[in-house]
Amino acid sequence: MANATYLQGTTTVGTTATLIASPDCGTGGIYLTNTGSATVYLGGASVTTSGATAGPSLAAGASLIFPTSKGPSDLYGIVATGTTTVAWAYSPV
Repeated sequence: MANATYLQGTTTVGTTATLIASPDCGTGGIYLTNTGSATVYLGGASVTTSGATAGPSLAAGASLIFPTSKGPSDLYGIVATGTTTVAWAYSPV
């Protein structure tokens, strides 16, 4: 049995929707940690911080596994003010 391969990195997210990562994984999801000081809202390219297109929030210092679907899944983030950094990791296998 082969060892899993992981991809990981960090992305600085600002006040416009910012591509965090493009996981191409069929199961499991992408692990995210908000290492900055602002809440980040997660979703597609049209994600916002409020209203009908607001994404689920990830508070500063919090972590979660965000679900993914089969095929490429571009994950974006946005903050209300300033910037924050999101660390991420997933296995494309």
